[in-house]
Amino acid sequence: MQSSYSLSPQQIKTILEEEFDDTSLKDLLEDTDTMVFVVDETVDGTETVYAFITVEVGTRATIRWLHVDPEARGKGIATGLLNRVRKEFVETPISACVLDEAVEGGDFLKGFGLKESGHDQILLGGEEFDVTMFSEGQKTETPNEPAVPIPESVTVDGASRSVNRDESLPGREAPFFTVSRVDDEEDAYGYFCSQCGSTDVSADGQGRLECGDCGNSHLADEWGNAYL
Repeated sequence: MQSSYSLSPQQIKTILEEEFDDTSLKDLLEDTDTMVFVVDETVDGTETVYAFITVEVGTRATIRWLHVDPEARGKGIATGLLNRVRKEFVETPISACVLDEAVEGGDFLKGFGLKESGHDQILLGGEEFDVTMFSEGQKTETPNEPAVPIPESVTVDGASRSVNRDESLPGREAPFFTVSRVDDEEDAYGYFCSQCGSTDVSADGQGRLECGDCGNSHLADEWGNAYL
């Protein structure tokens, strides 16, 4: 908690007593409307918990808490947990409730395509804490289907470049197809957005793609921030 939130020692104590004492954890694990995913390891009979995520299940799958042991951060554990939630709730929109004092939690969620959707307050131990809500859009019935024909080649920077129609990356609206270099068909030159037919697609260091014309995006494959 101290590594994750800009809170006073008393505020952290309040949250721990309200949310994570033995009784609260027992109630949480027995709650049929909540799912808890845990990352742990057992070595020589000793079990060590590295991280957990709690998800309140309703019309949305709402992430309430996501914690990773500071000594285990930087290994992609939080990314794995969020991907596990996405796999579990394929047809359910995901949202999250993040304390405003969270150091970098909001940026982590934005890296996976969730956007700020509002602000609220929660009551813990008689004290009100400000929170920011993050959410993603409703799932479509036919995700990752091209909306335009996929050509064999496209003209980019004055040269004709082939489009690999056999391999694609899923997008929020439609998949992206790699565009090869002229002199090296194995090396991707860029991407073709099959939502609008544009090759104006930007990529960042985490593998996230975004079409500059229609906004279609491919979420980050891995979040490398040491905080998580």
